[in-house]
Amino acid sequence: MSVEPGPPATPADDPALLERGHEAAVLDGALAASARGEGTAVLLEGVAGIGKSALLAHARECGRAAGARVLTARATELETAFAFGVVRQLFEPLLAGASPERRAALLAGPALTAAAVLEPGPDAAVIGDFAALNSLLWLAVNAAEDAPLVLAVDDLHWCDPPSLRWLAFLLPRLAELPVALVAAARSDETGDSGPLLNQVATDPAFTVLRPRPLGRVAAGRFLARTLARGEVDPSFVRACHDATAGNPLLLRELARAVREQDLPTDAAHAGYVVDLGRHAVARLVERRRNRLGPRAQRFAAALAVLGDDAPLADVAALAGIGPDTALRCLEEIGYPGTVRDGEVRDGEVRPGDAGGDGRGPRRVRYVHPLIRAAVYTAVPAAERARLHRRAARLVEARTGDPARIAAHLLHAAPTGDPHTVELLRRAADRSTAVGAPAEAAVFLHRALEEPPPAAERVPLLLELAEAAITEDIAGAAGHLRTALRTASGPVERARIAALLGEAATYVQPTGQAMADLEEAVAALEREDGGVPAQDLRCRLAATMLFTAFASRAGRGELPERMPALRRLAEREGPGARMLDCAIAYQDAMTGRPDAAERARRALSGGLLETSEHTVTALALALAVLLLAEDPGAMPRLDALMADARRRGSLRILASVSTVRARGRLQAGRLAEAETDAREGLDAARIYERAGLRTTVLGPVVRAALGDTLLLRGEFDEAARVLRGEGPAHLLGGPRARLRLARGDAPALVARDALEVGRAAGELGVLNPAVVQWRVPAALALHAEGRTEQARELVAEELQLARGWGAPAPVGRALRALAALAPERNGALELLRESVAVLSGSTARLDRAAAQADLGTALQAAGLGAEARSVLRSALDTADRCGARPLAERVRAALRAAGARPRRSALSGPGALTPSELRVAELAAAGATNRVVAQQLFITPKTVEVHLSRIYRKLGISARAQLADALRG
Repeated sequence: MSVEPGPPATPADDPALLERGHEAAVLDGALAASARGEGTAVLLEGVAGIGKSALLAHARECGRAAGARVLTARATELETAFAFGVVRQLFEPLLAGASPERRAALLAGPALTAAAVLEPGPDAAVIGDFAALNSLLWLAVNAAEDAPLVLAVDDLHWCDPPSLRWLAFLLPRLAELPVALVAAARSDETGDSGPLLNQVATDPAFTVLRPRPLGRVAAGRFLARTLARGEVDPSFVRACHDATAGNPLLLRELARAVREQDLPTDAAHAGYVVDLGRHAVARLVERRRNRLGPRAQRFAAALAVLGDDAPLADVAALAGIGPDTALRCLEEIGYPGTVRDGEVRDGEVRPGDAGGDGRGPRRVRYVHPLIRAAVYTAVPAAERARLHRRAARLVEARTGDPARIAAHLLHAAPTGDPHTVELLRRAADRSTAVGAPAEAAVFLHRALEEPPPAAERVPLLLELAEAAITEDIAGAAGHLRTALRTASGPVERARIAALLGEAATYVQPTGQAMADLEEAVAALEREDGGVPAQDLRCRLAATMLFTAFASRAGRGELPERMPALRRLAEREGPGARMLDCAIAYQDAMTGRPDAAERARRALSGGLLETSEHTVTALALALAVLLLAEDPGAMPRLDALMADARRRGSLRILASVSTVRARGRLQAGRLAEAETDAREGLDAARIYERAGLRTTVLGPVVRAALGDTLLLRGEFDEAARVLRGEGPAHLLGGPRARLRLARGDAPALVARDALEVGRAAGELGVLNPAVVQWRVPAALALHAEGRTEQARELVAEELQLARGWGAPAPVGRALRALAALAPERNGALELLRESVAVLSGSTARLDRAAAQADLGTALQAAGLGAEARSVLRSALDTADRCGARPLAERVRAALRAAGARPRRSALSGPGALTPSELRVAELAAAGATNRVVAQQLFITPKTVEVHLSRIYRKLGISARAQLADALRG
């Protein structure tokens, strides 16, 4: 939401807030709302120097005055590759200043992982990307437990991407927290995170304020107050206003120059400012710098290189001067006009001008990034690079923080120093450990430029590719191919090829990926590398199949390859079991009945541990078991989902929730299926916000969600979900079924369904349990009078379904044959068989649909009593599953049969939404509101709102009644 400025006003005598009354009032309102528990977000947007930082300071001061806990951060251009740099600025001082008891409270629950994000040790375990985001959210929730929280972030346009991702994660949840987020960003600067920054800045949770330049009258008042000279001649004011376009920072710098030179402010001296224009700050800083002595110039350059809140002692050391000289330089440069003391943060004491009270180092910063930038760019490039390398050594000696060291090494000139390579790799390891692989890739790129010793080049390329693989596929593939050309042995080349194949599964791969894999497999076959090489061959073969599943590359050769792959999978080890997963999925696509047994073997023995590298194999094997209606599939998926939540990996969470959504859909657990599908979709969207790419996963979860919504009767929402690009064999089936349910023209239904069949056939997907297109096509063709063609399709469907062996596709095909049967008795027999087959199926809604058809046919045959019995059973299932269209059809059939069916549930368990049902189940099991919130990744306030609605729908008043009420 963008808010235009109202009538100009001044909230105080502070000249920095002239004509900022409207903006200050919006900020005051946001702070008041957060104090009431209604979180808000305000973005101050405008050109450099327009007054954003002054408004941010107003928000900070007002927040502190109101008793809020204020956490501050300012992003800098030098630290954009510093993973979670802004988040660390916000929360590190809070934890550092906390007592042991307070620290334990701040890190309670999921927030415990935040400690590893903010204070990672040298041997820290890798944190999943979702776990990092969620833990930081809960740290904010805990910090706001006893007082409202104000997060003030300046210069958001330079914010590091992981911190931006966390803000994107926070914003949709902000309204239910006592937290105010106030950020400032330049409208004319996007840094290196343009798309991600734009996604955050345009989030609907933000109220956007765009301060306007000062008018001429306000500029005169500003100059008068700043110069403390009373009235300023209108001609001089006009000249200053024209030169600065009403920009407050430029006006302040002009006023300072006027004061330093004791320049009269009359019409005769107005020409002094006419030539300054937009580059006033840089010109004024350059003039001021030229008047400084050599030591003060070195001090100014050192501070510009070290950046915000640099310890005064470090600035002095980098400038090559002593402490006393540093204090004199500070005065010479202009304290506090050009340089001021660093920010005081929660939990940290910053000493004053005289050097401090021993409780913390004195820190200094330029008063505005434009001034620092002007000083920084005035330093020759070679000198800047030299200073950054020296600054890295200083930071290494003082803190040893790899990320802060590497932030300087990024700007230092390459010298072939092995220690620099080691430091950059250490910084990359830390970024990877906190779930920021993209930032790790930046450090590893720089390490390659150093360059590393020859023996380290291939390992470094592999590290870089693994860091970049989820975000810059083309770049990762390029590094891997370079490594492939450089690698010496076949085993090393095979590992690289496996990573290339994994990269190919993220996007539509080319034939090159398959060729690389084939070459690597051939090289391993020539190499007698023992068991490790054999296991690697199996992994490579599995990756080849995964690559083929994700595109058309190599699919044509699959039938010829399969015998050799089956022989290879007879080995022992995790690679062979991963290959079993891939073969089982391929066999399920073609309808081989032994696919499920192979999937069970793949999952037996615990050889395949859950990881980002194995989740595709695990998900495909469990998908096969679901298609076979194996009762053990859902418990395995539940355990895998619990593991995914513990790990906090978005990739694992997205994959598992997508497969489990399909399993719950098959079982008629529509509310839970929708919840899982939306969770998978949310995970995919978090990937998109982070700039990551998904290809197959997105369409698969959209198809599951579309089918679920269709069965729930939410046709418009289903159409919205299914809209957009995606493979026809994944999205075409749900679209055809949606057309059929809506009563669209049969020709359109037939066209869409037959197109699905064509696409599936080209990919070799024959199993009707996988892609359901023949039944909707047949029903549409029958409606057009093409009944013989329709019967042929359904007969083929039934033959393939019987070959696969699972009950659900057989039952569906028998129902369709009944609809096409020329005689009533024939239809009845087919429907009785369908119901009988489905009685042993996990597909409850398919059974209910068959019962609905059978009940209707029985009533038409004059068998009313049997019809009513069958229809009541169908209605019970449809209502319990939340399948509204089916329930209404059965009710109509019952009324036609002379019965009085019960009404649909407006109360009771059937009336709960998917989200309400999950909250109710956890609360009934004894979880507190806070634990429920942590498990479902929502806020405690959301849990409270859900519970109030749940109590009303269930007709209860206490938590202890939940379990009985849910049982109905």
